[in-house]
Amino acid sequence: MKQLLLIAFLGYVLHGFAQSETEAPTYQLLWEVTGKKLKKPSYLFGSMHSNDARLFQFPDSLYTAFAKADAVVLETDVAALFDEYDVRLDLFDLEILSRNKPYTNSREATRTVYGSEDGRPQFLDAYFQQTGYCAGKQFFALEALEDQLTASEKIQGISTKEAISSFFFSKETFVQTYLQGDIATLSKMLKSQLDGIPGAYDALITKRNVVMANGLDTLMRKRSVFCAIGSGHLHGNEGVIQLLRSKGYTLRPVIASYAPETTTDEALVNSWRKYEVVSDTFNFSIALSGKPLVFSSEDNYRFIYQELGQGNTYELIVRKTEETLGESKAGFIDNQRQRPRTITLENGLEAVEGMYLDEWKGPQWRRVIIKGDLTYILICYGGNKFMHSDRPQKYFNKLVLN
Repeated sequence: MKQLLLIAFLGYVLHGFAQSETEAPTYQLLWEVTGKKLKKPSYLFGSMHSNDARLFQFPDSLYTAFAKADAVVLETDVAALFDEYDVRLDLFDLEILSRNKPYTNSREATRTVYGSEDGRPQFLDAYFQQTGYCAGKQFFALEALEDQLTASEKIQGISTKEAISSFFFSKETFVQTYLQGDIATLSKMLKSQLDGIPGAYDALITKRNVVMANGLDTLMRKRSVFCAIGSGHLHGNEGVIQLLRSKGYTLRPVIASYAPETTTDEALVNSWRKYEVVSDTFNFSIALSGKPLVFSSEDNYRFIYQELGQGNTYELIVRKTEETLGESKAGFIDNQRQRPRTITLENGLEAVEGMYLDEWKGPQWRRVIIKGDLTYILICYGGNKFMHSDRPQKYFNKLVLN
């Protein structure tokens, strides 16, 4: 978890992007890549590893670039985090069910590695990956997750909080710089902050820029891509833009403009928000907002999907069993304030649902359904606001049994 946090702090310091409604001719976050006999342009975008809602007020040209691309490319496969990390930071000291509350007495937003519950469900990079999956686009990663974690070892001498709080520039300074699309100043700020950590800039930026440029060179020869990497990787003689130019590509910044009405490409991209998970073997379908990780064998099935920005997790476990619905109640919290309840679903099947205390993952909302020799266990848990909301119930109700 510590390594994940240290990787994330590079995006955190630029957290807080706000958009202008007028043209921004100096905007240099989105670049068109042509030349070298490419059949279609590709696009390079300077991202931030944050779920701040203001980051998602994209210029019209970004929607067009994303819609045109055949594939989405990120630094790494962020969906690989789904089964590896809990991105929630400040889980409350849970006085479960105290004072007749179903979870905690607090309604504060939980902070996460990528922001908080007050931001978007996914952080920016994960949004592009999942939207691409919903659109049926290919996905490619420029690095393995393990490579990023190895790079982070260069800054293991300081804690995550020290890394974040050591930045001398105010948040507003970064906001305004990112707003202007001024990647040169962003790069200088980043380098200034990393200068105090020997070897960090070389390990986290320079060496990885070479890997990213080489990977893009290979990918763009075969297809049009929309590539989102941290904005700190773009600028300078050793930045990805210059490295691609040295390979023979032509890169130009795409002007940011904002139409007063929703454009056709914006509407198209915003329509890509559902991913259908179907299993003929285990007789179910369910609609999610993105592609889950799936683990399946002849007798068992499991998927896990996370909203990494807000820290919410959705799981489905299917297994062959002779267990009865009554026996499935054993693990649920059952006391004077919270009891599992038996309900009848629209398809006529009975289900048990309520709160479950998992030894490793903490309090969860669960629903258990038995049909034939298969038991379906729907699980979800997340931030403080999520656990108080109706979103678990909405998730449970999406499961369709065949």
